[in-house]
Amino acid sequence: MSKNTTKILEKIKALEAEKAKLLPLRKEEIFSLLEQCNGLTLDNKLLAGLAIYAANPANSDSNLLRELSELGKTKMPSGRSRVAAKTTGKAAALQSNTVAQG
Repeated sequence: MSKNTTKILEKIKALEAEKAKLLPLRKEEIFSLLEQCNGLTLDNKLLAGLAIYAANPANSDSNLLRELSELGKTKMPSGRSRVAAKTTGKAAALQSNTVAQG
């Protein structure tokens, strides 16, 4: 290996070590920010608000509640399904492109 390659590899190793030290600090910083802005309780507040809205008899014919009910009857795709679909789509596109060129 040449001197330049060795220097670059050493620099990369040093940057990776620095990143490893800084990452936990960044995570703490983000968590602290979420905590200060009540971001950790946001989901609970939204769900509680939806429950209150749904329990109100005046909202029984609400389009929102009807759509949520219909959505609940379907199976929601997981994150893995979307990634698999994207990967499959890319593979099919590459294959069709290769066949078209050949």
